[in-house]
Formats: sequence, C-alpha cells, structure tokens
Amino acid sequence: MKTLIFSHVSDIDGMGGVVLAKLAFSDVDYVLCETFNLCDKIKEKVDDGSIYNYDQIFITDMWVENPDIILNNDFLKNRVLVFDHHESALDVKDLKDLDFVNIKIFDDVGRCSGTSLFYSYLKKNGLLADSLACQEFVELTRLYDTWEWITVKNEPMARDLTTLFNAVGPDAYIKLMVDKLSSNSKNFSFNELENSLIKAKNEQILKKMQEYSRRIHFREVLGLKGEIIFVSYEYRNDLAQYLRDIKVDLDFVMMVSIDNGTISYRNITPGVNVRVIAEYFGGKGHDYAASSPIEKDKLDDIVDGLIRKL
Repeated sequence: MKTLIFSHVSDIDGMGGVVLAKLAFSDVDYVLCETFNLCDKIKEKVDDGSIYNYDQIFITDMWVENPDIILNNDFLKNRVLVFDHHESALDVKDLKDLDFVNIKIFDDVGRCSGTSLFYSYLKKNGLLADSLACQEFVELTRLYDTWEWITVKNEPMARDLTTLFNAVGPDAYIKLMVDKLSSNSKNFSFNELENSLIKAKNEQILKKMQEYSRRIHFREVLGLKGEIIFVSYEYRNDLAQYLRDIKVDLDFVMMVSIDNGTISYRNITPGVNVRVIAEYFGGKGHDYAASSPIEKDKLDDIVDGLIRKL
C-alpha cells in the first residue's frame, strides 16, 4: 500500500506524523509544508497527477483551509484523512463536520498534538507495532508542542527533542527518529552523539538569545504590551521562552521572520491569547502560539524601509 503524508515542516509535531507513518507503513512519501501553503502543495500533486499513485493520504498537524480541493475530487475524498489540533481550525465553517477531518483540541491526557492524534488513529486500527519508546516519543512531542512541558510538568527532555531537530534539520531528524524507534522498543533516550549535538545547539541558542534581546522594539498592539523583533524563524520558540525566563514585563512577543515570510506570536504573560492577535493580521494558530504570513507587499515595505534607513 502506497502512502503519502503532508505535514508541517517547522516543528517536531509536524515531523512526528511523518515518523509514525514510516513506522506504520512500508512505502511512504512525505511532503513538508509551511503553515500557509498546504493547499498549494496538494494542488501541485493533483496538477502533475502524482497524487493518484497513492492508496492513502494523511495530513497531520495542519488543516485544509479550502476543503473544496478535496470535496470536489472523488479520488481524494475516499483517501484523505486529516489530523489536526489547532483552535483556529474550529473557526472554519463546517470543517470539523467533514468525514475525513479529525480536529481535536483536548483528550484525557491533556492538549492534543497532530502527532498524538495520528498515533491514536494508528493504534486504534492496529496499524502500528507499538512500543514504550514510541509512546514516549509521542508524549515528548505532544508536551513540547502544547507547552505542557512547562505549564503542566517539568520535562526538559521535550525541549531537548526540539533542540535536536533544530540542530539536524527536518529530513535528518525524520531518519534519525525512524532508525531509533525501529531498533529500540524499551525506552526513548538520546545517545552520546545526540547529547553532544543538543549541548552544542543550546550553547548557540543562548548566545543568539542574548543578541536578540538587545534588538527589541516595544509597542502597544490591540491594547497589549508587545515586543516586536526581527528573528530567524528557527529561534521563535527559544526567544519566547528566554523572555519568560528573564521575566520581562510583556504580554506577548511578535517575531518577524523574513527568512520564512512569517510573523510568529507567543504569549509571555500566561492567559494572553495571541491567536486573536494573529487572526487580526490574517493568521491562525493556538491561543498561546500563532502566526500570520508576511504578504508580498508588506515584505516589500519592510525591505524598502530598511534600504531607506541604510
């Protein structure tokens, strides 16, 4: 059975869906998508005809903003399954009621992630040879993606998993996790090389955070105290956590990433809903972590402004 999976390129939750698919099925291809280009990626596969080579198609850690791309295609309607956990997905009219869509924010464990939802589906249908190591991998992924690694329990290993991902990149991370979980069923742990990579990356991150914290611009946005800063997309979560750790007097941080064409929003004060801010600027996401795209005309304005300053 030939399997295709679309998933989010930017974090370990997106990677987790691909890892699980490769553990569950023998013939798997994957497409990693940015936050706002899933439908474009699906359309590319439809237009070149390659999508019709697959027996089953999964979408994890993302939702289809334009479900008509599937609803109007009889082939896709019978093969696509979506597993997502973003609050913004619930705002898309009738999306959650579609047969091929599984959107869930909470379950008995806590906040869901795309990986945990896909994992539950695979287990329920007897598609995955389960193990303690796999369970722990899924839980670490869920904890980090939902921030429960700090809001519910202290689990630094969840952050280390993301640090490893940032150190090696998406494709290498997927291969590393598939190899690790295929060869070990007892528990999930890092080997000596992985620990060395994590340590070196953490040292790099700390230097970057100290550098970024000197480039902040304070602004009031929608009545909230915000910080606007230009930052490499890779460091968006690290910077937010660094600002929490040093206890800055902010409600949220707004991080402009030219390299990714995205503005990321993270709350610094607990309870501040940054999803509302992101949606105001045409974005989406979670209450505590969200993003919006930098549209072409806005990007041109930013670049023109920098040139004028120079």
